[in-house]
Amino acid sequence: MQKPTIIKVHEPSQSKNFLDECLKTPPLFTCTIASTETALIPGVSAAGASPELIPYTAAADVEAIIHGQALCLGKIPENPLGPPSPVIITMAALKRLNAPFIVVDAGNAITPKVPMLVAGRTPGLSLVEPVAVDNVAELFMQGIIIGQQLALNEHTLILGESVPGGTTTAMAVMEALGMAALGKISGSMPGNNQSLKQELVSRAMVEKNLSQGSCLDHPLEAVRLLGDPMQAVQAGIAMSASHKIKVILGGGTQMIAVAALIGALLNSKWSSPDFAQPALKRLLPAAVNARPENIAIATTAWVSEDKSADLRSLMQQLPVAMPLYAAGLDFSTSRHKNLSLYEEGYVKEGVGAGAMALTAMLYDNLDNSSFLPEIERVYEDIYLSEN
Repeated sequence: MQKPTIIKVHEPSQSKNFLDECLKTPPLFTCTIASTETALIPGVSAAGASPELIPYTAAADVEAIIHGQALCLGKIPENPLGPPSPVIITMAALKRLNAPFIVVDAGNAITPKVPMLVAGRTPGLSLVEPVAVDNVAELFMQGIIIGQQLALNEHTLILGESVPGGTTTAMAVMEALGMAALGKISGSMPGNNQSLKQELVSRAMVEKNLSQGSCLDHPLEAVRLLGDPMQAVQAGIAMSASHKIKVILGGGTQMIAVAALIGALLNSKWSSPDFAQPALKRLLPAAVNARPENIAIATTAWVSEDKSADLRSLMQQLPVAMPLYAAGLDFSTSRHKNLSLYEEGYVKEGVGAGAMALTAMLYDNLDNSSFLPEIERVYEDIYLSEN
């Protein structure tokens, strides 16, 4: 049975015209990259052909967008079994739309050879370390500044990410912000290795004297103790930009965690000592006055319909209601085995693939049968041209 082109996974009544409103302005894609040492824990991430190559994944993704190939790897990132990074989907959508794009570094271990906005230079530590993201307030502040500037372009802003290991840090942040997220996240491998990720999150929370909802009064503390650098930057960008333009958080589990952070911040009293810093205090109105009705999440159907996850439950628990849409991508008919493996639960999402596919489908009235050949051509340009 063919998937719908655009799946309305979770759409609160006040959001029913969201996608129609997006069509009024052209798309602008931003990809925020970051590293977390959580990804280096064996079994957490399959975002790389081998554990040694995982630190290169985010840099390779954005290099591929700009150069057509990953300069730091020689080819684009891929799962150990062969499925390529979802960056090929993003590349096909950007080409189709002729859309502008920007790379934001939130703290990546490998510096890509591309022009970037720099929000931070420090990679995140593992969530089992005492502090995972020490510079969280600075990252949030930089995100606010970037969001203010991007909003001046009056585009529909699509915020993608490339953060290996980010679904585990996402689960941890959601738990600290009061959501029941254990066992409900998606990931880059079949089954999502839920038991290992739950064990890591539970252990980290116990060691840090945290329980579900412990960080609701001080939401950035959830990122500082358990998260990754992308989360703070992306929340800042989305909040300040939403005051003027539509914002689509491009991703599944990781962007629901960002949405949870945004909602928790909007519901908080902004009483953290971090907000007393003069520089951040001056910028706070841009975040405090965020318009969550201008923010949505978009992912792929591989994530939204993942039987090993439960994104609908996570969306229902968000502190501030937002819609979730999914692009009905289907690679089952692809002539390339490595692409058809997506249908078996490998890779699923990343680099804003779902949001950019949905944007291409929405703006250019595409369906999967017309968009898949364009994705295959990107794949062939990268892999078959080598032979």
